[in-house]
Amino acid sequence: MEIDGLKHYQIGELANLLNLSPRTIRYYEEIGLLNSVKRVEGGKRVYTEMDLKRLKFIQRLKDLGLSLTEMHELEDIYQIHRTNKKVLPRLLELLDNHKNKIDERINNLLKLKAEILNYQGKIRQKLNLEESVQKGETLDKRSGNHQRRSDGYR
Repeated sequence: MEIDGLKHYQIGELANLLNLSPRTIRYYEEIGLLNSVKRVEGGKRVYTEMDLKRLKFIQRLKDLGLSLTEMHELEDIYQIHRTNKKVLPRLLELLDNHKNKIDERINNLLKLKAEILNYQGKIRQKLNLEESVQKGETLDKRSGNHQRRSDGYR
């Protein structure tokens, strides 16, 4: 749809382009992440190319792990200063924090993996020991020399 020579989208079109639900788009508008939405006669929402770009940016930030609260903080900074010169340094800080949290989680997962491998090794040793003890007992039974071991194993 064109209004005043500019491309505009209805909410369904925009939702399809971005693979979002119309409800999600309305929610972003309600919480203040999407402030520039226009309405035409009858109160119907129409979205511009800028809205499309803004929603793509929101999706990207979400993919990078930013919370809606952090996105709202960035929007507030932009609304106050009306320039990305103040927004981008804060975005870098947020991304650094997320990167550090990811590094910490990776290290914790690597430690957990090592613990799992170690425990699996102990279990396998125990199973092998029990298996070899059982084989030894079977051999003793065949020879008629069955004896119970003093350590509780057969």
